[in-house]
Amino acid sequence: MTPAGLPNTIHALRQLLANAELSVDEALARQRRAFAADTSHCAVSLLRAGPPADPALPLAGVGLAHKDIYTLPGRAPECGAGRPWPGSPPLAATVIRRLHAAGSSPLAALAMAEHACGATGENPNYPLPINPLAPAAAVGGSSSGSAVAVASGLCYGSLGTDTAGSVRIPAATCGVLGLKPTRDLLPRDGVAPLAPALDTVGIIARSAPDAAALLQALQPAAEPGAPAPPAPGHWRIATCWRHPDPGVQADTPIVDALEDYAAECSARGRRREHRLGQLPEWMRLAQILLYAEAATSHSAALRGQTAPLSPLPRTLALAGAALPAAWHAEATQRRAGHAQAFLADVLQDCDVLLTPVLPRGIPDWAEVITTSPGFVPRRLLDLFCWLSFVNYLGLPAIVFPIAQGADGRPISVQAIARPGAEGLLLALARQAEHSRFGASGYAGMRPAFSSGG
Repeated sequence: MTPAGLPNTIHALRQLLANAELSVDEALARQRRAFAADTSHCAVSLLRAGPPADPALPLAGVGLAHKDIYTLPGRAPECGAGRPWPGSPPLAATVIRRLHAAGSSPLAALAMAEHACGATGENPNYPLPINPLAPAAAVGGSSSGSAVAVASGLCYGSLGTDTAGSVRIPAATCGVLGLKPTRDLLPRDGVAPLAPALDTVGIIARSAPDAAALLQALQPAAEPGAPAPPAPGHWRIATCWRHPDPGVQADTPIVDALEDYAAECSARGRRREHRLGQLPEWMRLAQILLYAEAATSHSAALRGQTAPLSPLPRTLALAGAALPAAWHAEATQRRAGHAQAFLADVLQDCDVLLTPVLPRGIPDWAEVITTSPGFVPRRLLDLFCWLSFVNYLGLPAIVFPIAQGADGRPISVQAIARPGAEGLLLALARQAEHSRFGASGYAGMRPAFSSGG
């Protein structure tokens, strides 16, 4: 059960509502009370209750909370800066309106790294968010509040944004599912930009079926009839456990857990090992787009026309302002060719590519806060070294837990697929939930994880 005393999944909640064991109003009131009592620092603003939804809608009674980068009904995003985003439009973001049309209710605006700049939830304007798995464990960013709220059971799902891993990193550090869809699959109007060529609306949820329910609401005009996913054990997979950078190799227990999961997926299918020799180049090109476009997004602040940026976003934007325009043009021009080469080389005869997410497991806060005496630069690099290249290629990717480490913290895997294959990725995650954690899915791991660390 969630802190609100409600079932762990959207489907189970909807069954209670359908059986008239609970009303939509009471379900939402419980979720609002749980947020009001929370002490994890995941929310920056609680939202007022709106008019009740039609109980027949698929997400009626489902409370959601979103990264404070989205324009919400009656509220401009503050982007972790403690002040409204100057470019906020009058209407809520299209993706928020689509969720509302399906019956969901927004509960809160959630904490994030300032202006989405940062691989952790550290933000000088707010307290550190508390990881529900273990107080010392870091919370990834920049969609930090989204992962904490979902992992804590405060809401059934959250929209984050993923520019260089900002949905997948916090999902992995908090032991939940993070889906980065295909680039431009979901509209970004009403979402404060960082690097539009990389920014992606993403979903954080406690289970694959819950994420699928949200994705369906976000794509009301999607074509039905996607191909059936492979049966368990019959997946055609490519794997890459070894990073080209020798400094970020995965620890043996992480690789062992990934190997065990890959063997389960492909027991009667096909498996091929792969080396991503171009990964450093893709990361370099992604970084060029990130820096250059951050400079454009924050050009008014750099010119002193709006409130000043804090050190991290200012440093990123200033670096981008110094880059030659030709570099950005080249990175953009070469993008389609790199994506086509990846699909032809890696996914030509495979359903998905599996990679690590956090090669040395979930770090402690002390290891990734730059001002900490225990700061370890490589541990900070670990957070995105396997993720940012996916944004450059524009492909869909998902992360989800597959095992528990000796420290009691989850080990997650990343799966990457062809454009438009979000349903395939969610099917893979759903099979893992059942095969690895039983009918209760990730929710059943929570007691074990809370003792770690």
